[in-house]
Amino acid sequence: MGGPCFWDTPYKGVLFAGCLLLCWGPHTVVCTFVVHVIPEAPSVGQNVTLSVEVGLEPLRHFDWYRGQLADGSTRIFSYFPGQGRPQRNGVQFTGREVGLPNGSLLLWGAQTNDSGTYRVALQLVPHGNEKGTVELRVSVPETILGPRTLPPPDSDTGPPPSTAAPSTPQVLGWVVAGVVVGILLIGALGAVVIYHLVLRRSDLAGGSTGKLDPKGKKPPRSARDDTEPIYEVMESPLELPQPERRNPQTDP
Repeated sequence: MGGPCFWDTPYKGVLFAGCLLLCWGPHTVVCTFVVHVIPEAPSVGQNVTLSVEVGLEPLRHFDWYRGQLADGSTRIFSYFPGQGRPQRNGVQFTGREVGLPNGSLLLWGAQTNDSGTYRVALQLVPHGNEKGTVELRVSVPETILGPRTLPPPDSDTGPPPSTAAPSTPQVLGWVVAGVVVGILLIGALGAVVIYHLVLRRSDLAGGSTGKLDPKGKKPPRSARDDTEPIYEVMESPLELPQPERRNPQTDP
């Protein structure tokens, strides 16, 4: 007779229950989805949204990472919807990342160093995981860079802006300014010369007057001038010689 069959052992029920659990138990399914960058070509200073589009399943929580790996060293934050403090920041958090209840990430004031790979891992309710990856490229607007000046096609290199020859209007402006300054200097010099000549003439005139009256003062009046009478000598008309009178009867 052969030995006892394995199914005839007392462990038959336990093995059957284990098989049912393996066949009908919940499976952890990892799906991937697309993450959209809004706007598609962000520039420095703009707010950027990494939008997650999934089904209507509620989220248990989700994690955002910056970099090629998805671990603690690259985690930006974890988000638990429905809690009083849903966002738990990680080592890659810069203070400008905000989580949204639908699993998206809002980046305030994007900078060029924000460019790179971003990963998100969603934990669904009641079970299931979904992951997404997106590349972010932040560009610098042309208004910051300034217009590019291309060299002329017939020359390989040109003089730098600081050593380039000045234009003709600029040279004419400097010439006119020099002429005006020269005229002003000549006028000032002429005024100084005329002033010195006039002052010299006035000094000479003052010197001749000073010789006649060195002190330039009148002689002092005597105290007796106001009390003594003033006498004037006048010639008497009787003493004046009279012209000869002629007698018309005797004179021929």
